[in-house]
This record gives sequence, C-alpha cells and structure tokens, in this order.
Amino acid sequence: MGKDGAVRQPKQSRGIQMKAKILATAERLFVDRGFFATTTNEIAKAADVSIGSLYSYFADKDAILTALLKQNHQYFMSVFDEMQSEANTLLRQDDLRGWLDWLIRRLVRLHEGKKGLLRELNVLRYARPDVAAVLDAGSERVRLALLDDLEKHYPTAGASDIEAVAVVLRASVSAIVDQVVFADSPVSDERIIATGVDMLYNCLN
Repeated sequence: MGKDGAVRQPKQSRGIQMKAKILATAERLFVDRGFFATTTNEIAKAADVSIGSLYSYFADKDAILTALLKQNHQYFMSVFDEMQSEANTLLRQDDLRGWLDWLIRRLVRLHEGKKGLLRELNVLRYARPDVAAVLDAGSERVRLALLDDLEKHYPTAGASDIEAVAVVLRASVSAIVDQVVFADSPVSDERIIATGVDMLYNCLN
C-alpha cells in the first residue's frame, strides 16, 4: 500500500500479471486448505512474491476474497450470457425438453470448471454476508433469465403463475446440478440428468 494506505491498481502488464498470480494462488490455497486456514504469508510464499508486494495490491485476506468473488461472479455471468445466445441459436424455440436438457448439462459443465472454489464459497456463505450476497445475486440473475426464456419461448409452461415457475425451476435445476457436480451417488450422472429433465418437463406440461 502507498503512504496514504491506498492499494495499488496495476496498469502495466507486469503489475497486472502479478496481481492475477496472487489471486490464482489464493484461489488454489482457499480450495485446498479453506479460507480461514490460509494466511496472507502463505499466499505470498506460494505465489513467490514478497508479503510487501502482496499488500501493495490487497489490503488483507478479505480483500483477496472480495476480488475473487467479483472475478468469479463476472466469469459466471459472462458465460451465462453466452449460454443465452447459444440457446437462441442452437435450440428450437418450441422444444421445452431439449431446452431443459441443454440448460442442465451446460450448467454442470460451467460448475465443474470451478468446482473447488464454489464448494468453498458455499461453505463461506453461512459465515460471510458478502459471499452470500454475491451468490444470491448470481442466483437471481439465473432466475430472471429463466423467466425471460419461459415468457418468450414457453409461455404455457407451468400454467398461470410463470414467475413462481421460474423460482421453482431455478431451485430444481440448481439441485440437479449440485447433485451431479458435488455429491456422490450410486446412480450415474447421466441417469440423474435424464430423470431430472423428465420430471421437470412433465411438471411444466
């Protein structure tokens, strides 16, 4: 930090790369050890930077977590926006079953890519209101996107209360995705997804 306590905002490529390296290292350690068991000294050592350099970019470990939250949220939202465009291009607008199948499988792939971090963030949700707020904002973004899709392409799905349908659908899809990504089961992922799609499709018809 500077003399006034301000944290440096890197503009040169070297500084940007160092900040990204610290974040990537912190993410790995948070996943491996847990946020509360990891120290800034350990992050600096694993990133091969001095503790002074770390503190020039991040005021403390909470600031690192905040930056990771923001980065992760932006990543998920950008991918989700790409998914919406992809769905409009690839899927028939009257194929409700195909849309549900595509949605669940695409979200499984998205979550698998950040499985370790998401597991730790879901643990932190109950101890950190800032983490809960970001995760809840992501869930609300998904709900609104589902509501938009339902209103545009499947307006008869779920009868009269399409807003309530979007809430239940988001929760149901999330439960299926979490089961596939995070839980162990004697039933194969393929069977879980296929059965989930069938159940949701039958409920929405």
